[in-house]
Amino acid sequence: MDQAIKPKLFRINTGSCNGCDVEFVATAFVPKFHVEELGIELVESIEDANVLLVTGPMTARSKAYFEEAVSKVKSPYVVVGVGTCSVTTGIFRDSYAIYGPLDKYIDVDVNVAGCPPRPQAIAEALAQGVEILQAKARGEKAPTKLETIFNDFEAPESYRGRMALDEQKCTACRTCETVCPSGAIKITKTLEGYRHTIWHNTCCFCGNCSYFCPTGAIFPTNDFHTVQLQEEKYTDTNIALIPFHECEDCGKNFIPATNALIAKSYTNKEIPEILATSCPECRKKTAFERFYK
Repeated sequence: MDQAIKPKLFRINTGSCNGCDVEFVATAFVPKFHVEELGIELVESIEDANVLLVTGPMTARSKAYFEEAVSKVKSPYVVVGVGTCSVTTGIFRDSYAIYGPLDKYIDVDVNVAGCPPRPQAIAEALAQGVEILQAKARGEKAPTKLETIFNDFEAPESYRGRMALDEQKCTACRTCETVCPSGAIKITKTLEGYRHTIWHNTCCFCGNCSYFCPTGAIFPTNDFHTVQLQEEKYTDTNIALIPFHECEDCGKNFIPATNALIAKSYTNKEIPEILATSCPECRKKTAFERFYK
């Protein structure tokens, strides 16, 4: 890499659980993650740094230390926020003791979400950060596209990475939204149906949504590529529409039971067609008439 200045990295912990910090240690000192190829030097003083790697949700006790520390940084420099806590404060978003996220106090260049992110993702974030640093040093415009390093690497199937949704199985029951501790899932009603949104930059990878989903509609993938430029922070989402169907009896809009849900209730039984064609109120009326007329 053509370097205008040598990248010198200083890590700041703003109250993290140390999960991201442990992954950074693996990233920095295990050769297979190729960090040495970026020419990065770890420094003991923030005054010597031009790459700031920040973890944690910015606790009340760490805020003053952070602000004092970054006041000593000389331009040009880049900021890499590591972990969901630094990007959006994650599961701590409503705590009285949390003052984050990070971008409230300093201009962030690169974010890498995860709880914690894989070493490969941290390495890709550092690579992007170094590119931006060199562009700043040369007085050039920062790159707007991230080049991934680990294109040939695939995380184990058991790895809980970015969440995905199978809208054919989803009934918009809001179970996933209810159990999500970090507020990463939002289901909103529209004229066409229910819009299901997953905000990846606030997901803490806990898997609650997948565990409690009655139909298996939402599930984790092993996709570990969570690096985003700061301007992409609010756009890294998965959006799906769960469409309304018109009731054949009354004409009202409703969300029919999906095949995945029906299969749990009608195992080895004939599935009533009315479940897909009639709204709940009309089904109640039909059932009442069948029994009492």
